[in-house]
Amino acid sequence: MKSKRSSRGFTLVEALVVAALIGILALAAVPLLSSQNPTKLDVAAAEVGNALRFAIGEVERIGSNSCAWVDGSVSGHLRVYSNAACIGKQSDWGAMSDPLTKRALDVDTAGPAFSGQIGMAVRFMQGGTAYTRLLITGPGIVVPGPGTLYVYGDWDPATSTFTYMGPLQAGSGVVLTLGPQNVAVAINEIGLVTLP
Repeated sequence: MKSKRSSRGFTLVEALVVAALIGILALAAVPLLSSQNPTKLDVAAAEVGNALRFAIGEVERIGSNSCAWVDGSVSGHLRVYSNAACIGKQSDWGAMSDPLTKRALDVDTAGPAFSGQIGMAVRFMQGGTAYTRLLITGPGIVVPGPGTLYVYGDWDPATSTFTYMGPLQAGSGVVLTLGPQNVAVAINEIGLVTLP
């Protein structure tokens, strides 16, 4: 006589073997997914460098009275705005569009693209102090100082403008960190952007 054994389901041994295999795969995958891969740092540096170069190039392309505003005051973000006439209140400025994605130009190292692991310190230097805002002007703009790159401080509610600090000085740039590693994307007084 044949035994009528039901084959509906898994035995306890089969379930334990599957659970062990999943555990082993997870142990192998977690370090790879959360590693401090220096490639992430290089990609972030390239993004920042491209954003700065694009902003400078757009001002030159649009014309003598145009401006771009680079704002690194929000942690983990480097945002670029533009104004063809370089006039008006802050609300008159629009986000500059990324030529590839057609979205607002915002390098977001705090977001999912970099797993929130890249730290960003924006350092536009003036008088030995680091600030987070940079105005890039066309040659036709009349401003208080020489050059076309100007550092701005905090918002002044009394004048409804950002505080003018002076022309960009040496040592300016954006420092990106990933764990113990860091790289600096430098921008000099004439707008030359260099990557490590």
